[in-house]
Amino acid sequence: MQDKKDVIKIGERYHEVMRLWNRGIEDAKQGYLMMGKAITAIRDEQLWRLEGPHCPTFDYFCKAVLHMSPAQTYRLGQIWEKFGHILEAPEIHVDISKVTLLLPVLANRPDEVKKEMLLAAQDLTVEDLKNNIREMKGHIATDVCEHPPDQQDIETWFRCRVCKKFYR
Repeated sequence: MQDKKDVIKIGERYHEVMRLWNRGIEDAKQGYLMMGKAITAIRDEQLWRLEGPHCPTFDYFCKAVLHMSPAQTYRLGQIWEKFGHILEAPEIHVDISKVTLLLPVLANRPDEVKKEMLLAAQDLTVEDLKNNIREMKGHIATDVCEHPPDQQDIETWFRCRVCKKFYR
């Protein structure tokens, strides 16, 4: 059996590591906000054209210079435009995967709703957040579906062994 000093030492180590984890989330949040702010300026002010004639389009600039897909850069820009002013608040510590899930649902909602959902999202698992979003859209959350026994309500999907994509 461990003595009290060992238990305290392990507990202190746990809290030290969790502080490190939370600092990483905050640093990541600051990073994706800075990237979103930068990509918005690059796109809106057409600064990508300064890269030269070898960058004929913004999408090409994203791939060749930023080494990101255009979809990723557009998403970062949208996060900055729709949530940046809210995410800069020090009390919100939410990772980009959750913000990305909330983006299409909250983009045109009032700031109070955005802030409330972002604060709630930081304490939810990704699966719980996905279920909340499904319910917001009027669908049944996956954790409460009874999976109807009627075969016509069930879809069959196949998965390619080569590329791993799903198809019907």
